[in-house]
Amino acid sequence: MNDIRFTKTNGGIPRPTANEDPISALLMVFPDAENCPGEWTEVVADSLFVAKFQYLEQLRELGIEERQLATTKVTSSQMDSDDADDFELEYEQDSAINALIYHVSEFFRMNPNGTLYVGLVPDTADVTAASITALQNYTDGKIRQVGILTPALTNLAGYQSEAGTLESNHKPLSIVIVPTGFTFSVSCTPASSAGTDGKYHNTLDITKTAVNDMKVSSLKDVANTKVAGGRANVSVLIGTDLDETLGAKLGTYKSYGCIGTCLGAISKAAVNECIAWVQKFSLGLTKPGLISGEAINTVSEANQNDLNANHLIFARLHVGITDCYFNDSWTLDLDTSDYCYIERVRTIDKACRGVRANLLPYLNAPLRVDAETGKLAQSTVAFLQATASRALDDMEKTDELSGYVVEIDPEQNVLATSTLQVVIRQVPMGVMRNVSIKIGFTTAIG
Repeated sequence: MNDIRFTKTNGGIPRPTANEDPISALLMVFPDAENCPGEWTEVVADSLFVAKFQYLEQLRELGIEERQLATTKVTSSQMDSDDADDFELEYEQDSAINALIYHVSEFFRMNPNGTLYVGLVPDTADVTAASITALQNYTDGKIRQVGILTPALTNLAGYQSEAGTLESNHKPLSIVIVPTGFTFSVSCTPASSAGTDGKYHNTLDITKTAVNDMKVSSLKDVANTKVAGGRANVSVLIGTDLDETLGAKLGTYKSYGCIGTCLGAISKAAVNECIAWVQKFSLGLTKPGLISGEAINTVSEANQNDLNANHLIFARLHVGITDCYFNDSWTLDLDTSDYCYIERVRTIDKACRGVRANLLPYLNAPLRVDAETGKLAQSTVAFLQATASRALDDMEKTDELSGYVVEIDPEQNVLATSTLQVVIRQVPMGVMRNVSIKIGFTTAIG
């Protein structure tokens, strides 16, 4: 019957969040990035194009919609080399657009109230460390976590170094890197003659090659681990969704990990929360697996334990409960470090940002000292301790910290040094990673 019908959309009025903890970013290699549909801000000439998303429908507003991947192109005449190159690029860009839609969709599925900046890097060998800083500076330091979808892990040390520089400039963030488990070579073989229909059926040859370093045998090998002292700001995600229907849409991007899902979980989590928390972070992946192509239910428990020991993040299954969940929230720092988990880094970064914001108005302010001793006056100590404590008090009230203490030694000689020494000690929230239960029979209770 004829009628007027409505389709309700959702997400057009994003709810504001109480703080900037959910602000995230995604950097991805993107073929012909400068020609991606929509208006993108060119942050670095010819090397980074950025857009901000606060709800999923903004993709469509930019003119970014899912593409059908065509591996055959029928023409009335034989293709020349330029036509063949255009056909190859079209397939790769359509794959990238579908991957962009997928990861942005997953981010907002996990956290509808998040904010996501997307940075497109032209099709080069890798996402450079400089792109992280360019994107963070573009947002005035607001990004708290960034996912990097890049072909290889060759820039791990550079990413950590860049994160350290950003931290020294009061713009700390956490980085999750997703390499590819397979590479794809796309080439067009123009038809040499017309078919029975009188047209030329030109086809793409797509060659899939496994990346040896991304095989389970290599990833679980302790000798090949990427864990190193000081790598507190970088994590590696190797979990993905191996759903065949999804893979057909993603084309050359189907062997990357589920970075949108992971970023969304981190964005949703309070800074102290582990993204492997079963009750809160079910992932909803159709066929959880690894970027090397193995479904997780075919990977032995021993191998999963080895991958976990190497601080790699992936989706796992728990017996007795549906869905899948992250194994943990590792960074690449050492097991002995206070910062070997993402939530520890996010918590300390939030504390640093908050304490600095409260003390910054008093930078270069006069400090009253005791006229008899030349040391800090008690009233000055009390005021500064209270000022530095405000952000930490807020974190304690929201269960992001178990407790804290701010100490300022009144004996320090600020007249001579013009430097105020403040010591802050925090007790973090714990995470119940393991449970040990003793159970047995008895003849009586009591």
